[in-house]
Amino acid sequence: MSLSVCTAEPSCGREPVAVRPLAGLLRQLSDLIETLTDDEYARTPVGVVESSIGGHVRHNLDHIAALLRGLPTGRLSYDHRDRGTDVERNRRAALEAVRCLGDELLAFTWDELPHVVILESLVSPDLPPVLTLTSPERELAFVVSHTVHHNALIRVMVKLLGADAPADFGYAPSTLAHRTGRTCVR
Repeated sequence: MSLSVCTAEPSCGREPVAVRPLAGLLRQLSDLIETLTDDEYARTPVGVVESSIGGHVRHNLDHIAALLRGLPTGRLSYDHRDRGTDVERNRRAALEAVRCLGDELLAFTWDELPHVVILESLVSPDLPPVLTLTSPERELAFVVSHTVHHNALIRVMVKLLGADAPADFGYAPSTLAHRTGRTCVR
């Protein structure tokens, strides 16, 4: 799945609540990548973590791209990902991919999507994929949670490298709300 072409246009219509938080996570990720050296970004292993920070960035972006490519078709899978890409090895390629995907996310036409989509998911390498009915909003919430999870791993790796991560980077929205005393925002 290529992330190198940036063709985003301004969005209009109904935008799910999770879109702006996901775009914010991408901005946080971009800001963090900017602070790393090329070596820190691509180094493996980092402490006891076998993968690179770039591997986690690529993995995050693959999920967002899969979401944006799959939703209009009514069928979605996060299992078909490219590995070992430039985004994983090259900090500049990653920054460009994050920027393009963020633009695409904000320009995405959310009001023309099917209300129900089919999620194809491998639950075991030895079994055929499971098919599940889901919704665009549910999958957006999953991708936000998934991105936070990998950002938390990136945070640990950054600290193992002796660098700093922003105070809120890699924390779940519920943790941040709890810290500020906003446990219920509605």
